[in-house]
Amino acid sequence: MIIIPDIHGRTFWKKAIEGHETEKIIFLGDYVDPYSDEGIDYGAGILSLRDVLLFKKEHPDNVVLLLGNHDLSYISSYLTKCRHDYENHDEIKTLFKENLPLFSIAHEEWVGNRRVVFSHAGILSDWLKENEMLLGQIKRGDEVRLLNEVFHQGHLYPILDDASLYRGGGKVAGSCVWADIHEFTDEFHELLSGCYQIFGHTQVTQPVITKRFACLDCRSAIFLNDRFEFMEMDQ
Repeated sequence: MIIIPDIHGRTFWKKAIEGHETEKIIFLGDYVDPYSDEGIDYGAGILSLRDVLLFKKEHPDNVVLLLGNHDLSYISSYLTKCRHDYENHDEIKTLFKENLPLFSIAHEEWVGNRRVVFSHAGILSDWLKENEMLLGQIKRGDEVRLLNEVFHQGHLYPILDDASLYRGGGKVAGSCVWADIHEFTDEFHELLSGCYQIFGHTQVTQPVITKRFACLDCRSAIFLNDRFEFMEMDQ
C-alpha cells in the first residue's frame, strides 16, 4: 500500500501514485493550508484538494481519505484555526462539506498478521477514556468503527479539538487529529493495544518507525509492503 502524509498543497503524491493507481492508497489528511516558506500559495491548496477528491472518485474502492485538523477547521467552528486560508474559507468549506461522505476520521487494514490503524495524528487510549461520556466504553478493536460512526453523525466535533500541553492545549491527551508524537513516546500516555498505528501531523525530517507506531509527516509518500517494511518512494 501507499501512504500519503500531510499534503498542504504539495504535489509529491501525484508522482508517487503513477502506475500504482489500483493499489491501496491512504491519505492521512491536511490537504490545504500550504506553508508560505515552501513557496506554495493558498490557491495550490485548493487545487490539491480538488485533485485528491477527483482521484478518490475515480478510484473509490482503493483510495482512503482521512481528515486532519486543518481540514476540519473549515468544516466546524469547534476546531482551532491555525494557518488558515480565510480568503477562500467558504470555497474550501463547501468542497469538504459536499464531499464529506468520501472522508473518514480513522481507517484500519490488516497488513500481514497485524491490525494497522490509520489516523491523522494517532489515537490515544487516554483520549478515548477522557471522552467516555460521549463515546462510551469502547470495546477493543471497535475504535475505528465507532469514531467514524460518531463523526458522520456529527457528534465528534467538540472533542476533535482536544490538545495536550504539547500542542498548547490543556487536555489530558490530544485527539486523533491533534495528538503530538511526544504523546506516543513519553511515559504518561497509554496507546491503543492490539494494533499498530500510522499517522502524520507532527513534522519529521525522516519517517519515525517504532515497534508500536509510525509517524510519517516527512513530505514524502511511503510504501508499506506485506512484510511490514516502510520505504520512502522516489518523488
